[in-house]
Parts: sequence; structure tokens; C-alpha cells
Amino acid sequence: MYAWNVGVGSACWLLMTVSLISFVWHVLDAIRLHKNWKHRQKRSVALIMVEGVIQWVNLTFYVLPNSMLLSQACYIASGIWFWFGFARWTCWNTIFTLFLVHAYSTRVWKQQEADNSNVSVAAIEHGFHSPAGHSKLVMDGPWTLLWPCLLLWPWFQAVISFGWIHNAAQEHGFGRCIKPNFTEAEASHCGVDRATLVAVNVIVAFAVLYFLATFTLLVSRLRSYRKLPYTFVQVGLVYNTLQLWLRLVVMTFFVFCMVLLWLVQPGWCTSQNFSWLGLMPMQIVMTATTAVLCYAATPRTPQEHVAASAVWLQEFAWTEADKPIKLEARASMVPKDADLACQPMFCFETMMKLLYWSCFVYDHMKEQLTPGTGFSIASGNQEQKLEGTSFTARTSLSLDTALSLYNMTDSQSFWELQQDTRCLIGWGGSTVVVAFRGTASMKNALADLQAWRIAHPPVRGKTWLGTRPMVHVGFLKSWLAGGLKLKVVNQVLEAVQQCKQRSGSDQPITVLITGHSLGGALATLAAYDIRKQLLANKQSNSKVVCCAFAAPRTGNHAFAREYNAMVPDTWSVINDQDVVTREGKLLFLYKRPGQRVILNAAGHMMVRPTRMEASVQKTTGGQSVRHHLLTSYFHTILSVVLAQFSGLGFPDGMEGIIRLAEASPYVKDLLQTEMGMSLPEMRAFCQSDPASRSEQALPGAHLPSKGFWLIKRPSAPSTAATPRASATRRLSTLQKPCVGLKGTSDRLGKGQQGYWGTAWG
Repeated sequence: MYAWNVGVGSACWLLMTVSLISFVWHVLDAIRLHKNWKHRQKRSVALIMVEGVIQWVNLTFYVLPNSMLLSQACYIASGIWFWFGFARWTCWNTIFTLFLVHAYSTRVWKQQEADNSNVSVAAIEHGFHSPAGHSKLVMDGPWTLLWPCLLLWPWFQAVISFGWIHNAAQEHGFGRCIKPNFTEAEASHCGVDRATLVAVNVIVAFAVLYFLATFTLLVSRLRSYRKLPYTFVQVGLVYNTLQLWLRLVVMTFFVFCMVLLWLVQPGWCTSQNFSWLGLMPMQIVMTATTAVLCYAATPRTPQEHVAASAVWLQEFAWTEADKPIKLEARASMVPKDADLACQPMFCFETMMKLLYWSCFVYDHMKEQLTPGTGFSIASGNQEQKLEGTSFTARTSLSLDTALSLYNMTDSQSFWELQQDTRCLIGWGGSTVVVAFRGTASMKNALADLQAWRIAHPPVRGKTWLGTRPMVHVGFLKSWLAGGLKLKVVNQVLEAVQQCKQRSGSDQPITVLITGHSLGGALATLAAYDIRKQLLANKQSNSKVVCCAFAAPRTGNHAFAREYNAMVPDTWSVINDQDVVTREGKLLFLYKRPGQRVILNAAGHMMVRPTRMEASVQKTTGGQSVRHHLLTSYFHTILSVVLAQFSGLGFPDGMEGIIRLAEASPYVKDLLQTEMGMSLPEMRAFCQSDPASRSEQALPGAHLPSKGFWLIKRPSAPSTAATPRASATRRLSTLQKPCVGLKGTSDRLGKGQQGYWGTAWG
């Protein structure tokens, strides 16, 4: 047991030593280079350095007595044992005080009036006053402001001193022979008196009080961040969330250890020895959390173009027209970074349009056709109905609107019966859109549950080297069953060729692929195969973009590497604590390809967040099934839109949404009819003087109800008459594995016409 204490303690001591040396070296290097440090950075670095030094001293007093005990089978303590224990408990008291100091430093110290002279740069660019003016925190003031954090320290120390004096005065204190191993009889008769038990209980009570105060302060600060623009609180949000996680781990382990050792079986000799020799689990946890904090707070001094590249990677375009302009600006601002020029840029308008397709594909031809059943499509805004069935469109979404988003004229539907996989393709102009339906049946759910992996065809690479691409069995089956892959890929290739022929030039064609949940996973597999076939057909100028909503991880690290090289312009949109996107990693078995875009209902949006940013946004044990629903995704994305007019948005947020409404009639109509945000009102609000505004939010603007596009009414059995022969064709052999439904729509106001046919797999 003591050998383990020495071994583990020495490893922790070495880790803490290396962390401190690295931390101090980087701090001195930053000072040498005359880097501009803010006062808050200096204060945080100083506190973390003190915490690291105290933990290093704590580990030193943990390793020494255990080493002495290990070197001799029985040694006379002569007070050294208790002195080491007293020093360690003093270190713990000081560390807990530092927990409270860190949390207390985030409190507001001075709330200044939010006049024109006290408006932050970000708030000025937003057109808003800073929500708290130039509010100063406690960490911005002198050290004397931290005096309330020291109130508990002397009382806690007094209890520790009492325990040390009381035990040292007992006859089993100084001069006792400490044996490495106890017999069962010896281990249960150490004669712990009432005073010692009271001291232990008071120590636990003080520790819990420290923890509750720390937790309350940090949670209160994090809640206040939700009322501020994300760009304004980005650093503070990450830092305080990281602190909360690390402190919670230490708090949990400390309370657990004390309860287990003292309150479960009082008088156990091992409890006394661990208390004075040191608690190994606590040393491991505290060393790890302090090392993480030192690493996170280490000053970095990257080259200027590297720092600029990191900022530009998180830049995004509100509209598709802005995207090439911003890409050109990015390339000119960071000319030294050749890799940055190849990086894709996220577009908010593209996301909103593909969200429409992801919603519509759930309802498109939703009812299952039976042999001998035909169907028709009525023109105008009439509902879609199936002859002889009770089918009524369950949403207000329409194929006409979906096609109009990119001025497309043609569409093709595929329905694979074996796995119940459905896909809708639209094309026209210079755009092809491919949308996959998500989980909507028992067959789809069974495919989701087949989470074991299989080699991605064609088999390549070595498993033992980690170079063999492996993918989710259920997703791959849904993509390959019934020849769906072949039909979809061929249809996309044909659509690309048609678009080029109609334009009479070899203009680049953009293939947009999307889907929700299972549909997002299928979109990932499809994007890889479509891009591969485009390259094989010498159509490399055709661009493939994948934007998936709530997509689970599809393959392993090897597949993600190949995929990112093939389809770099891939975006995985994640709604806050969506359980499907947050979990499913299975340690290291699955890896998400592409880039992440994380949104929440407060209107915050993080494009390409760093690993630290993404991690602190994840709530342990708080993943939500509700956040996975498509209605929740639509609601969250519209929350981001509304936040731009309520003081929580990006610096160019209002102007970006106005340009978006001007560029897209669909978005303009959506904002006006469902959110009370008309284009003239948005322009007037954006151009008004912030100081003269009576409200800090667009008057009348509001979020629509969740699922506002759903038609909530019962569907009665239909006795519809036989539809017109010009728009009807019988389907009599649906036993075949794959059904294709094709239609052509005239965009000149003649209504939806064309033919409907079958494509067999």
C-alpha cells in the first residue's frame, strides 16, 4: 500500500513539477517579448501559479512520509508524521480558499452607467450599449477586494490545529510505531475519541461550505453570460466553465474520500493513517486538475499570421453573396498562411435553405403507397393527396418552395423499401440539392442501433495501423440497400450534366447535400461517394458541400481523415446538448468529420469552435433528446436570427440578417409572417441612433412556436375522385426494392406539372 503511495505520489510530483516549470517559462517568455497583458490575465496567471506551487508543496509532504515509512518496517514518528499531516491539511485549506478566490473574482465590482463613453467596442459595432457598460469585476480591482474569501481560512485552520494538537498529545501520537501492514484486529482498535470525530465532521462541513460558495458563484456568473453576446463573453465563458468542471471533480472526490474513511467506519486505523499520510485519490485528482488549469492559462506567443488564421477560421458569411467577398478578404489579410486559403467558410443562408429541405423531405410522399395506388399533385397551394388513401400533407412546406430556393426546376425522389430510406434530389441553374430523410420508422431505428463497425467499401488500409476506414453498419446498409447508392450518385451526375448543358458552359456546379439525424449520416456517406464519382468523371470543378443537422458520427478516425480530404466543405450543425451529436463517440471508435457549428436557444452560435470551447459547452449528464428534434433545431436557428436584434448578436449581425432577407424571398417571408420582423422595420431599427432607442430589441419581434410549419389537424379517410390522367400514373409493382418518383416544375407560375414515373432497383 505504501509502495503505491510513493509510486503514484512521485508520478504526480513529477507531473506538477514539469507543469509549473513550463508555465513559469512561458510567462517569463511573454514578459521578455513585451506582450500586452490585460490586468485580468495577470491576475488569473498569478492565482493559478500560486495554486500550482501550493499543490507542489502538498505533494512533497505527501511523498516524504510515505517514503520514510516504506524504508523502515517500523519507525518512531517523533512528531514528524503529524507535522507532515498538518502541513498537508494547511495546503488543502489554502487550495480551497483559492477555489473561492477564483470564483469570487468574477463578481461585478463597479457597475458603471452605460452612457456613450462606457460602451464596449463590440457593443458599438452591434449598435447597442454594453449590457453592463464597462462593468469592472473584482479581479480588476486591488487584492484587498478579496478579503471576504479569507473569512473561512482561519476557522478551518483552527480546526486543523486542534486536531493536530489533540492527536499529538495522545499517547498513541508522538512516539507510536507505524506499521506498514495491520492485522484485522489491530486495524479496528485505534481508539478514536469523540473530539477527533467532531474535528473530522467540522472539517468536512467547512469543505462543503467552501464548495457550495464556489459552485454558487461560478454558476451565477455563467448564467449571466447567457444574457450577453457570445463574442463579448467568449473567453470568460470558456474559462469559468472549465473552472466549474475542475472544481466539481475535486469537490466530489474530497467529500467522497472523507465520508468513506471517517463517517462509514469511525475508529479504523487506516482512516487515521490516510488522514495524516495523505489521500492518494485526492492527490491524483488535484494534480490532474491543476495541471489542466496551468495548461489552459499558459500564455501563448504564436506568430502573428497563425493567431490571425485562428480568428479567420471562425469567420462566417451571412449570405451566399457575401461568401466570396469574405473569402477574398481572408486570403488578403493572411497571405502567409497558404493552408488558410483552402479552408471552407460557413454560410448562414445555405444552412437555412438546407434546413428547409431537411424538414420537407420528412413529409415528401410520406404515406406508404400500396399496389394499385396512384397519386396526383394539385397546382397552387392545394394539398397533396393520394388516391384512395387518407394522405394529407402534414406540413405547410412545399416542393415548389424547396425548388425555388435555388431556382431549380427538376426533382427526383427515391424510396428504398428494404431499409425505408428516402431521398429527394432537386436540380436546376447551377445547383443540385440532395436531402435524406432521418429516422421516421422502426426500420430506421433498427439501422441506428447497429452501431458496430464495418470496413468502408472498397476495403483498404490496415486495421492494426489504424488506417482502415470503418463506418457504422446500420448507416452503410441504409445507403447501399436496394442499389440506392448507385441510383442517387448516377442521378446527381446526370443532374450536374444537365445543368451544364442548359447553361451552355462548363460553369462550376454546386452539389449541396443535407439531412437530419440518420439523414445527416447518410448525407456524409453520400457526399464522399458523389465527390469521388465527380472526380472520376473529370468534373473536379463541381463543388460538393455537406451541411448535416443532428448527424451522429459515421465512421472512425481513418474514415474522417479520408472524408475531410475528399469533402472539406462539410458542416455539422449541433443544437446545444443534442444527445445524438454529443454522445456516440464510444471512446475513440468514432470520429466526426468536417467542422462543427454549435448553437443554443439563447442565440449564441459558435462556428468552428476550438476543442476547449466545444468541450466546455457540453453539460455532463445533461444531454437532451428534445434538443435532437428537428423542430428544436429550427427554433434554435431562428433564435440566432432574433438575437441579432436584441443585443446578443454578432458585430455585423443586424446588417447580415437584413442582407439575408433581401437576398432570399423565403427568409424575408419567414421573418415577416412568423417572427414579426419586416424588412423596413429591421432597416429602420438598424439605422436608428442607439442612444435614442426606447427599446434595445426590435419592437414586435418574437420567436415562432416550435413546429410552426406543422399542420396539426386530424386526417380523415379520403374519397377523392380519380385525378386527371395527365398528372397520374399507376404504381403496381412496389414489391421492388427501390421506388423513384420524378417530377418537373415550371417556375413561371403555371403551377406544378409534369410526369411521375418509377425507377426500379
